Amino acid sequence: MIFLLLSIVCSSAIFLLFKSFEKFKVNTFVAIVVNYLTAGLTGFLLVDQPTEIMHHIVEAPWLLNASVLGVIFISLFNIMALTAQKMGASVASISNKMALIFPVIFAFFYYDESLGFIKLIGIALTLLGIYLSVLKPKAQKKYFDKKLFFLPLIVFLGSGFIDTFIKFNQDHYLKEDLIDVQLFTATIFFTSFIIGLLVILFKSNYRKISLREVFSGILLGIINFGSIYFLIETFNRFGLDSSVVFPINNVGVVVLTTAASLLIFKERFSVVNKIGVSISVMAILIISFSV
Repeated sequence: MIFLLLSIVCSSAIFLLFKSFEKFKVNTFVAIVVNYLTAGLTGFLLVDQPTEIMHHIVEAPWLLNASVLGVIFISLFNIMALTAQKMGASVASISNKMALIFPVIFAFFYYDESLGFIKLIGIALTLLGIYLSVLKPKAQKKYFDKKLFFLPLIVFLGSGFIDTFIKFNQDHYLKEDLIDVQLFTATIFFTSFIIGLLVILFKSNYRKISLREVFSGILLGIINFGSIYFLIETFNRFGLDSSVVFPINNVGVVVLTTAASLLIFKERFSVVNKIGVSISVMAILIISFSV
């Protein structure tokens, strides 16, 4: 289970890094673009047969799917960063990880897995947990831009699609060969890098790149690659069902990120927010053990 633990640590570190970017005045978008270059190169460097990389990618049945994920990744990553900075790392992680309900619903329709009453309760609690986690006290509402509530919703929906689509590709294309896992992950990130690079080239306010952005992006890229790579390896090496892996992974990330936010960034949680976090963890556990 070491791979699952590593995926949890990496995923939590992503949200905490996003929050630290604001504190240390790091240009988030530039750091994210550097991150994707780093993550893509990391995947390519891990391949045992580097001379066959391009040939393997061009003929891979997952190429289009990885490219689509690359477009979604960079879009959602920026929204996740904004959510962590404006609403807190814990809110971003909860919105991201409560998207667990989407792979569960997909498994019901696509794999004919059961969707009983208990699991439906878990899904309902998921939505309630997210709402309570991001709810602001009345004293803060007048200083709070209500439009920001759309940020965790977008993270929730986008993350749900990503989790579901990655599991779909793992089932259909990534079980046989470790090289496919490495190149699939690297292709996602490299596609995101190309899109981000084009934005930098066409927008002059992004062209100033300091060593701070480079270092932050490299660190984020290594961690980002690990979060996806270790998750796919958990499925491949241990053969665990997604309804077990996703809940354990998501509970771990929510708890670890929330605890770190309290200790490192001194994020403030109202009683309602704490109830929301507790309900979120409870919902994930219910969905996990209702299978």
